[in-house]
Amino acid sequence: MSDNKKIQVLIVDDEVSFRDSLKGFLEDYGYDVVVAGTAEEALAYISGSEFSAAIIDLRLPRMNGETLIKRASQLSPEMRFIIHTGLVDYTLSKELISIGMSKEDVFYKPVQNLVLVVEGIKRTLDRN
Repeated sequence: MSDNKKIQVLIVDDEVSFRDSLKGFLEDYGYDVVVAGTAEEALAYISGSEFSAAIIDLRLPRMNGETLIKRASQLSPEMRFIIHTGLVDYTLSKELISIGMSKEDVFYKPVQNLVLVVEGIKRTLDRN
């Protein structure tokens, strides 16, 4: 699993317990993980670092996850995104599809098996 060492993942979720548990889980898989509780905090991290992927909740305070993804994609065009949402009827917008996202990049809360998120990260990075 050492091949994941250089892969830096940003988790953006305002739910502290989820953020921390997913961070620990991904670190066990060898990922370098940074967490943010708001879109603004995430954008500050993105502008100062090179993330391979981000796992983003759609419902965030002040700026929603979709807007965050659009802005982050402009700051870091190579970055890949995974959406983690409690909105059961969510479908990707045309804008998100145009930046390379697919329905396989959307995970619905609660994800019972976090290995699926790890596989999602690998899948989205392999598409590059």
